[in-house]
Amino acid sequence: MKRSSNGGARFTRRDMLQTSAGVAGLAGLGLLPGMAHAGLAGPWAVAPKSNVDSVSFVGWQYGEIYAKISKKFEADWGVKFNQNLSGFNEYFQKFTIAFAGGAQVDAGMGFAAELRTWAEQGVIEPLDGLPGLDDYVKDFTQAQNQISSFDGSVWALPYFATVWVWNYYEDLLEKAGIDKPFASYDELIEHCVKAKKDGVAQYPILWIAGVGPEQLPGTWYSLTWNRGGSFFDNQGNHQLGPGSVARETLKWWSETFTKLDIADPESLKVQFTGSAKAFMAGKNLYRGPNHHYGLNLVNDPSQSPIAGKVKVHPMPGDGRTIANGGIYFMSTGFGDKEWAWKLLQYLGGRTKDGEYTQAYRLAQDAMLGSGFQSVMDSKELSATWSKWGDVPTILGAWKQATFLGDVVSSMTKPWHTPWNDIINIELQKALTGQKSPDEVCDTIIAGIKKAKRSL
Repeated sequence: MKRSSNGGARFTRRDMLQTSAGVAGLAGLGLLPGMAHAGLAGPWAVAPKSNVDSVSFVGWQYGEIYAKISKKFEADWGVKFNQNLSGFNEYFQKFTIAFAGGAQVDAGMGFAAELRTWAEQGVIEPLDGLPGLDDYVKDFTQAQNQISSFDGSVWALPYFATVWVWNYYEDLLEKAGIDKPFASYDELIEHCVKAKKDGVAQYPILWIAGVGPEQLPGTWYSLTWNRGGSFFDNQGNHQLGPGSVARETLKWWSETFTKLDIADPESLKVQFTGSAKAFMAGKNLYRGPNHHYGLNLVNDPSQSPIAGKVKVHPMPGDGRTIANGGIYFMSTGFGDKEWAWKLLQYLGGRTKDGEYTQAYRLAQDAMLGSGFQSVMDSKELSATWSKWGDVPTILGAWKQATFLGDVVSSMTKPWHTPWNDIINIELQKALTGQKSPDEVCDTIIAGIKKAKRSL
């Protein structure tokens, strides 16, 4: 057993390998003009005392961001940056195999849903006491602090942050004789029924309803939260019974597929990026609710025939929405802790020059938000995002957002992942009319006990 910095005992990887086969499962960069330089005065500019040949990162592929950051790391420190990358859907298995097999894994990535479980299983190293950590924590957004910290310790640095919003196709809305986007769910249905009846769009809504850890369930989560509901109370009791907001929301949502026939069947196949690409066809009035960043695709003239015509729209009513984010963590399978911390900072913190290099690159290249407030408040982020959408509206949604883990508190429990798998299966049955929403909710409720027993 190893004593963590918060005083609690936990399993190290060696303990785990003895008892288990694995774990559950901005030019060159070139900084944007006017970016405030943090300078060389911080601990991020100090070389570790030890010498190593390489560091190792296991993650999922996202464009060329890791090729770029690895080149910078190697140029700055003269240490090889090894990347073990895979597709998103294969990542968690690949990480499990590498970690459980005893390979050097200095850093990895994931989401809040995995963080607490992996920490409790001894997969993730706490960051308490590491040089410069306090400065990072002071710059965390409120949501990032909720994601990265628990049990008195800090366990991760930010990868990206996102908020749920709607999109609408301006030209199609105009063609349908609609002056402005919906302000309520009744109005959303009215717009879609009218557009379908008038032959403007066969399927006016493109939902994000493809199976995934956050995609299909996230649509239900965000709709329910915006309509005034939640999934668990403060004592951890589910809020899914008869008459609940979550159940009534599912009934309403499923009718857009089954009774009203206004939901695009393609919805059931697409996740966030796939739905953005599908929306480029210009066949739908509305897309959502979805991560804000799809606008960088649908409003990119080099990719989209409807570029410049897709607008961002906040959630209706009081605008209540959800936010989430990815994280980078230090694995207990590190080779050298000082160098693992240096690697982790290049992924989720500052580089040798004191800049949030990776965070600004993600904002510039992929419209991803940051877990650092200074990045979110920067003129550089606003200047970049304004190419794709109305920045005040997007940032305004952020101010109305609640961390997803507060909406679905099971996210911080080890049984959330198997339960979420049940949710994915059952939601698609409701949306395709195979089962009634009441039956689906009853199965999902029963699935809580089943998920807990599976651990």
